[in-house]
Amino acid sequence: MKHIKNSVLSLVLLFLVSACIPAPLIIAGGAGGGTYAFTSDHIKDKFDISKEQAFETLIGIITSNDGKVVVSSIADGKIEARIGKSILFVRIKPLNERTIEVSFRAKKHIELIPDKETSIRYYRLFIKEVTK
Repeated sequence: MKHIKNSVLSLVLLFLVSACIPAPLIIAGGAGGGTYAFTSDHIKDKFDISKEQAFETLIGIITSNDGKVVVSSIADGKIEARIGKSILFVRIKPLNERTIEVSFRAKKHIELIPDKETSIRYYRLFIKEVTK
């Protein structure tokens, strides 16, 4: 226990003596930013439709809402689209012959900041279209 106290005291003194008082703030701030960048902007749900039908529906929703499809691959089950200053990532994974899993994830600006609002908006639009 004495060694731990000495180690902690040594680290504190090292920061104070070396004039690096802001160092803990910088380190903690970096960790906080990393945590924020990985917060949940991911929505996942299962639907009883075909992969092809889901893919076509999503492409239609994105283009009718002023989105620009950047990457689309029905074989890989992925769609990437630019919507304003955000990027929407959609993955479609077949679970069996009748059921698929669709996941929505969006990032703002330079793909670091989660955009939960865009994920939720397109998820709701997809549900509305599929349940007609």
